[in-house]
Amino acid sequence: MRPVSISILAAVAVTFLAATASAETTTATGSRIMKDAYGTQTKWGRSLKLPEDGKVVRVMYGTYGFSIVDQSGNTVGDFLLPEMAVGTELAAGEYQIVPYVCAKHRHHHVEVTVEY
Repeated sequence: MRPVSISILAAVAVTFLAATASAETTTATGSRIMKDAYGTQTKWGRSLKLPEDGKVVRVMYGTYGFSIVDQSGNTVGDFLLPEMAVGTELAAGEYQIVPYVCAKHRHHHVEVTVEY
């Protein structure tokens, strides 16, 4: 009886580990600096490239909020707080992270991690 129980437990553990190991993550970044000259800015970052549909699982920084923008320039999500973005589902494709800035703190950085 005991060997059967151990075999079943081992099979369940292997199935669980295989299911959790199949998920992959990718992280995108966005940085923005507003300049003193009116309307000028510098933006850079690493785009979010999803080979299949995914879900936002972590956001770092993002204190003043940010947008997620698709390849066509359409905003697919506006978030005032980082935790608002967690759980957002994104279709396969490429996205840019665009941080918001305030008048006082004109430099901002955001990191968004998506699991797919």
